[in-house]
Order: sequence, then C-alpha cells, then structure tokens
Amino acid sequence: MTNTKGLWAFIGALVVLLLVVTWSWYQTSTKLQPAAVVGGSTISEADYISALKQKFGDQVLQDMVNREVVFQAAKQQGVTVDQAELDQEMAQIRESYGSSSDSEFEQALIKQAGTTVEALRREITYQLLLQALATKDIVISDEELLTFYNNHPERYARPMQMRLWQIVVATQQEAEQVAAELKQGANFQALAKERSIDSLTSGNGGDMGWLSLGDSRLPDEAQDVVADLETKKISAPMKVKENYVIYQMADRRKAEQQSFEQVKEAIRKELAFAQVESLDEVLDRLRQSVGVEISEQMQH
Repeated sequence: MTNTKGLWAFIGALVVLLLVVTWSWYQTSTKLQPAAVVGGSTISEADYISALKQKFGDQVLQDMVNREVVFQAAKQQGVTVDQAELDQEMAQIRESYGSSSDSEFEQALIKQAGTTVEALRREITYQLLLQALATKDIVISDEELLTFYNNHPERYARPMQMRLWQIVVATQQEAEQVAAELKQGANFQALAKERSIDSLTSGNGGDMGWLSLGDSRLPDEAQDVVADLETKKISAPMKVKENYVIYQMADRRKAEQQSFEQVKEAIRKELAFAQVESLDEVLDRLRQSVGVEISEQMQH
C-alpha cells in the first residue's frame, strides 16, 4: 500500500499543477497583480504565468488533451469502467491512508497528496479506461490464466496485516508520561491528537492504516515488537531514530492465499496489458481516431 500512497501523492501533485497552470492561462490582463516583491523589484503575475506556461505548459496541455481523448474514445467505443472495481481501488487507497470516514479521507488526500476525492476518482477512472481501451482486443484463454496463477502462487499470498496506531514524541520523558497516562486509562487516539508530533498520523488519532511487516512505514526498530503485539495491546515506548514511539495494535488480519477465482480478472488484465504496445502509441492512435487540433497560440 505504500506504493499506492506514493503514486497518488505524485498524481495529486500533477493535478495541482494542472489546476494552477490552467487557472493562470485564463486570467485576463486586467486582473493581474504582482506575484511577489523582492527588495525593490516586482515579479509580476504576467511574468509568473509566462514562466509557468513556458516550463510546464506543453506537458500540462498534452496531459489535458490525453485525458479528454480517452474519455471521448471510451464513449465512442462503448468502453466503461466497472463501478465495483473503481470503488475497490478507492477503498484500497482510503485504507492505505488509515481513514475511517469520508471526511478524514478527504482531509488526508489534501494534506498528503494535494488532491481531492473527486479528482482522485476521476484520475482512477481515466487510468482504468485507458487500460481497457489498450487491451480491449486482446484475448487471454482461461488455460493461460490458470497456468500463470499456478506458476506464481507467492504473488497471491496475502501476508498478515496489522492496523496500527502510534504516538510519536520527542523525548523519553514525554514518552514515559504518555505511557503512564495510557496505563491510567487515557484514550490512545485522543492522546495521539494532542501529543503526537507525527504530522501524517496525529490528526487521525495516530492511525497508520493497514500495513504488513516489512512495510516502509514501519521502522526496523519496531518490526519485532509489533509482530508480537496482541490486538488492543499497547507497546512500551521505544526509541526510533531521534524520537520515541508508542504503538497500539488495533486489529489484525491473518495471512491467506487468494483463490484463482478471486484474482482471475486481475491476471487477465495483467497478461493482456503486457501485450500492449507502449501507452504513448495507444494514446497517439486514440488521438488520431478522436481528432486533436492544438491552437497555434498554445504552441508558442
């Protein structure tokens, strides 16, 4: 799930860039204000917008065009997104952020990835449609799917997962004080919001989401401790790098082997996608079928 968060943080940054540059392009000269004043010099908003367009303009415009092309091509070819698959993708990302409600998820996305739930959902829809368009004419037999599954059983073994909360403080004295309060019955989530210095999890009561042993979010120093930590139990304070951390095991999921039927469609998509020419070639073909004209003004 770590990779998932990293991917959507990148996509969030791209979405923000799209919004900033697009907004900038459409401002009229009568609305332009100084972007910054440095000493006695002024950086005008016109110069700022020009620099944005020069540096990122073509990249952003091409990306916007590609998205519109994919949505139009999908409509023309009758290709749609399975809402259950889209919801599952969203649920997995929400789970990786450790959000227990829609509002928490929205706040976490804005804070950590610079995007919104609506923008993320549209981005996933775009990615799924592009993949479907690229693979729609590729046929993979059930025999091939089963052979792949049997040859790669380790890929479909789901490791034991843990739902962890944490409180991170700067000193041993603070950690011992927090531990004492917890022993006296203090609420872990309330203390995390009040005392934890970890900016990514404190707002959610220290919720780290679901993770497995070996996850990069879990420091090496804590691996053995949390592996033996029982559900609902709280660890002793431990030194992690320059800080001190207390963990609570909220829940566990046992390791399991996913059945062929559970992963059959995922394998089909993977094997089909492996046969696709580069996505740049797919997009070029779709652009030609839909028809794209770039304004000469935008090419300078």
